[in-house]
Amino acid sequence: MSSVVVTGTARQLVQPDRVSVGLGLSADAADAATALDQVSARSITLRDRLADLGFEPGDWVTDGVGVAEEWEYRRDTHTLVGHRATTAVTVTIDRPDRMDRLAPLLRVAVGDAGAQVRELRWQVDDANPVRHELLGRAALDARRRAEAYTAALGLALGAVELISETPIVVAPDPVGDRPMLAMAARGAAAPEMAIGGGQVELAAEVHVRFAILRAGS
Repeated sequence: MSSVVVTGTARQLVQPDRVSVGLGLSADAADAATALDQVSARSITLRDRLADLGFEPGDWVTDGVGVAEEWEYRRDTHTLVGHRATTAVTVTIDRPDRMDRLAPLLRVAVGDAGAQVRELRWQVDDANPVRHELLGRAALDARRRAEAYTAALGLALGAVELISETPIVVAPDPVGDRPMLAMAARGAAAPEMAIGGGQVELAAEVHVRFAILRAGS
C-alpha cells in the first residue's frame, strides 16, 4: 500500500517557569593557597547574600572549583606570574512568583561577592500544560498537510501507520517501531536590564506516515 510521510509543527510563546543564573568567582594571587582563600571568602559572601534574599540551600549549587598557575610570555620566555582560583555557582529561581528576586540577586552577586554573570537561561517546565497542547496541534497540522497533498493529487487519505519523534525514512519497516511524540523548547536570549523573562518559544514537531487510498475507495 502506498503512503505519504509528513511533518506537523506547532509553536507558541509562553511565560517561563524558571530562570537559572550562572555565576563565576575568581581571584589572582602570588600563591595558590592565597588565591583559593580569596575565592572561598567571596563564595561565603555570596552564600550569605543569597540567604538574605530568601534563597534556600537547595536553590543553588557549586559547579566546580579550580586552581591553576598563571603564565605570561615575557622577554621571549614563559614566566610564572601567580595563581588563579575559580569556582562557579548556578542559582535557580523555580517559581514565577519569585522572579522579583532576580535583579537583587545579580546586584549582590556582582557588587558584594565580585562575581561574573556567565549565563542567564529562561526555561519552561516539562509539566507545563502547553507542551501537551502543542503535541496535539502538531499532529493535527500533519493531518492537514497530508490531506492537502492527497487531495491535490486526486487521492484519499487513509489511516495513520506511524507517528515518530525522528524523521521517517522511505518505506520503513513498522515492526519494532515505537510511536512517539517529540517537542523542543528554544530559550529566549538573555534579557538586558531591567530584567524581564519575556516569553519563551516552545515548538513541537511530529512525523506521521499515513496510508494513501485511491479516491472513492
